[in-house]
Amino acid sequence: MCFVLEHLVQPVEALKALKGILKVGGTITVIEGDHGSTYFYPDSEFARKAIRCLVELQAKAGGNALIGRALYPLLREAGFDEVRVSPRMVYVDSSKPDLVEGFTKKTFTAMVEGVRKPSVTNGLMSEADFDRGIADLYRTAELDGVFCYTFFKAVAIGNRMLNNLQRIVPDYPLK
Repeated sequence: MCFVLEHLVQPVEALKALKGILKVGGTITVIEGDHGSTYFYPDSEFARKAIRCLVELQAKAGGNALIGRALYPLLREAGFDEVRVSPRMVYVDSSKPDLVEGFTKKTFTAMVEGVRKPSVTNGLMSEADFDRGIADLYRTAELDGVFCYTFFKAVAIGNRMLNNLQRIVPDYPLK
């Protein structure tokens, strides 16, 4: 499952529901980003503030744009076993033109750019400052620019054997 949990008000409940339909010993793979993990050159406080607007607006809507860093505790809370999380950094510089276009410009910066109106309307940033932040993010896609972002990949086992046993023998002690 990719990029879903960050938009949910109750991600643990969704994970519990998914755990309930896994086969015995079945696994779940979850991939989420973490907008707080962005690093770029040249650095820009305006760009950082524009990104924070996205994080704040998503939180206001009930989501969590920083959820990647929380995958381990979320999966454990949902009852998954053998949870393994690994960070997956995307590093982009001009030697990777496909990533410059596809990720830095058309994915991440375009996503931040998409919250311009609500950011300004909610008083999170002025139009001029937000536009400068977007320009500075596009600046990271130039020849001497660098952009880094971290995704988190989690794999966990949903142990339905215990759940099935508990349905048959309701007093069966679970850990």
